[in-house]
Amino acid sequence: IEELIKLFENCPVTDRALYECISPKNSVKIYIDFEYMIHNNLDIQNHHIGPMCFLKILYYFLNIPDNTIITVENYTENVLKQFLVLEASTSEKISYHFIHAKPSVIFENVSTLAIFIKAMIHFVLLSVVQHKCSMFNITSPLGSCTISNLIQILVPHINILRKHCTSCQTSIPYISIADIAYLLVQNKTNEWVTAIDINVYSNNQQFRLFNSVKYGKNNPLILSTTFPFDSQLQYSFSDLLKKSLITFIENDQLPKIYFKNEKFVFDLSTSSNSTITKLQNFINIEPINQHMKHSSFSHPHPNINTNQNLSRSLHPNKINNLNLSVPDMSIFIDFVENIITSDPSH
Repeated sequence: IEELIKLFENCPVTDRALYECISPKNSVKIYIDFEYMIHNNLDIQNHHIGPMCFLKILYYFLNIPDNTIITVENYTENVLKQFLVLEASTSEKISYHFIHAKPSVIFENVSTLAIFIKAMIHFVLLSVVQHKCSMFNITSPLGSCTISNLIQILVPHINILRKHCTSCQTSIPYISIADIAYLLVQNKTNEWVTAIDINVYSNNQQFRLFNSVKYGKNNPLILSTTFPFDSQLQYSFSDLLKKSLITFIENDQLPKIYFKNEKFVFDLSTSSNSTITKLQNFINIEPINQHMKHSSFSHPHPNINTNQNLSRSLHPNKINNLNLSVPDMSIFIDFVENIITSDPSH
């Protein structure tokens, strides 16, 4: 970590095309890539509804119910105390990364996280399909129904849901049916999808680091001012960098979520007694388990094609010779050597 911080300090932002490679063996914090093209979704006037909706959904399922929160402002404040929101939006694209920077729980690996994210999306979309009001009343689907099927069912009604279902409440606090409808967007080819990119959970996936750019572009992932992280406290750059890392877990006593026997379970072996006591009330994850048991939700095996991910990460313009005598080049040598030697497969 200290070497990574030193690398950031000595590397200009415009040259900082750095990514975290997420090994399938590592425990992970929850992370989300939320994005859509603006010109393909011109009917969305408020681009904050969808992101805030999904942040609230995440907070609900990953925390103990708290009856002392009685206003949407308090709820939102609690959400942003846990979730770091990074933004690289432009005039053409809405782009956020959500990271559980102060996690209440972690996941055994990225495969379990992928199943959890898909189950949550299926849960909230099915709740929209099944809800009934004066403006929306359709027959609920029978039998197998994937996320794609649910999207197809909802698309013809998307404008009605967004405009007329603002008072239709859900089981999740301070989230309406209309809010969930903003999670459905059109992609570059005008196909309807969710704004949550589930491709980031494939094995050996790479996730762009905080304050880093895509190669050849000048759009660093910066702190969101719309969704400020834990605004009552001040964090140094190095603290934010650490908290933004998916596989860097500062608290080794956090409960860990596993996926066993077709349901999510907690591993409390590393947790303190106080944490175990709190988890007796950690009931919000149970609706997901019940949903997976009784609904038509099914989870495909995670993508294990690592060659595809690897080939995308390699830039065609290779540098065959590097002059190590260049001033300041030495600060990078140890960092790169450690990356290479830490993995026996290199």
